[in-house]
Amino acid sequence: MAQYIRIPKDLDDIREKFMFNLTKRQCLCFGIGFLIGIPVFFLTRKYGIEIGVICMGFAAAPAIICGIYKKNGLTFEKYIKAMIKFLKRPKTRTYKSENVYEQIEKQIEIDRLRKLLTGGVINEKKKK
Repeated sequence: MAQYIRIPKDLDDIREKFMFNLTKRQCLCFGIGFLIGIPVFFLTRKYGIEIGVICMGFAAAPAIICGIYKKNGLTFEKYIKAMIKFLKRPKTRTYKSENVYEQIEKQIEIDRLRKLLTGGVINEKKKK
């Protein structure tokens, strides 16, 4: 009986697994979440185990999300940075174009006036 291995079409999605079928980035983010969450749990468990677990979850969630979340090739922190940059931009964008033909006409008029002022005076002196 033949065994088949599924290969993704996009080879950029393949990441080298480090430990527990997680990448190095995911292991690091989970470790940071663990280091943040455990002290929060021990500090808040005196109010009840449930409260301690909930606070630990809220404290460790950002680090864990940074390790797991990936959308359109952007990690969580890059996605948040792009979102903040987007929100800081002005909401209305105006389209401004340059009329090339108008600029050419202005340049022709400037050249005509320059020629009239310089060339016309010189030509009048030569005629006299």
